Amino acid sequence: MKKFTLLFLLLASAASAQTWNLAAGINTTRYVFTNAQGQNPDYMKSGAGNNLSLSYEQPFSTYFHYDAGLVYSQYNSVGDVQNIPFSYQTDFIGLNGGIGPKLDLPYGLKASIKGRASIQTMLNGNQFLQNQYLDLSDDSQFTGLRFFLGFSMELEKKVNQSISVFTQFQHLDTIQFGESTLNFVPTTFSFGLKIQSK
Repeated sequence: MKKFTLLFLLLASAASAQTWNLAAGINTTRYVFTNAQGQNPDYMKSGAGNNLSLSYEQPFSTYFHYDAGLVYSQYNSVGDVQNIPFSYQTDFIGLNGGIGPKLDLPYGLKASIKGRASIQTMLNGNQFLQNQYLDLSDDSQFTGLRFFLGFSMELEKKVNQSISVFTQFQHLDTIQFGESTLNFVPTTFSFGLKIQSK
């Protein structure tokens, strides 16, 4: 009975240490297209877009933390074929989560690295080509659920008992294989606040 009570108190203590993360940043996204011949044409260049996220973070052991929440991202790209310029502009929304260790550093800093997974779907998208916009809502390479895998690295600094500031680097990849596939490979730099509630 004493062991059960101790375990309950430890779990309750961990639950009380929940944290909300709010972050804003910039995505730099590569579109990696594989054509029917299995080749990767290099006419598509990286484009920049916004990234916003709201997540819930909690420890589940002394050193390991997990987080889960909502993410909004713009995955954009530019390029040209035979001197004809074009661009892609897309808005995605979905769920994002991560798990990994968090370590204490000197000067009140904390560092963490997490494996990450995300499921997202396109809200809006268009291609600009030859002075006209083409809707991507019927393009199978953009519609449906997209599954991302990757990692993030984070550095945070406590401001007071309830608030910390942090900066994060994140790299994701949709990792699709086969012919005529399009992979999104976004790299994200963001800044944010951690608000601890009890």
